[in-house]
Amino acid sequence: MDHISPVIWQFLVKWLTNFALLPPEASKIAPQMDALLFFMVLVSLIGLTIVVLLVTSFSILYRKKRHPVAVQVEGSTLLEATWTIIPLGLFLVMFVWGALILFRVFTPPANAMNIYVVGKQWMWKVEHPGGQHEDQRAARATGHAVQLTLISQDVFHSFSIPPSA
Repeated sequence: MDHISPVIWQFLVKWLTNFALLPPEASKIAPQMDALLFFMVLVSLIGLTIVVLLVTSFSILYRKKRHPVAVQVEGSTLLEATWTIIPLGLFLVMFVWGALILFRVFTPPANAMNIYVVGKQWMWKVEHPGGQHEDQRAARATGHAVQLTLISQDVFHSFSIPPSA
């Protein structure tokens, strides 16, 4: 976050830490996800405000008392292109931003420990790199990046990863 002032960043961190709608961060990717969420909310609120202001102003300007006879209004290609291209650009920014975060989430670090988890009808079998097997749970590897490879013999259900302590 080099492009944000440290003072503003600290304010945002303290404010968001105590903000009731956001849980505490449980991963390194959470700040990027939160930033994307707030950008999307901000764009939505600005768009909503613009639409409400335009509808209200046009309702007042073009009410029946001021214009008793309807008049045909010709369109403006520039105006139509503007209100199409600007939202398209914003949506593309959000899409690319979200895709980059998704790629980071699904690309494990190079030194990640690979743990195989096999889903069976009534249980989970966990196999660690050293060959150790466990039923129903995996020992937590603290301080190491972990990649879980989930496969199924029957179904996927009830496998969860507890948050780190």
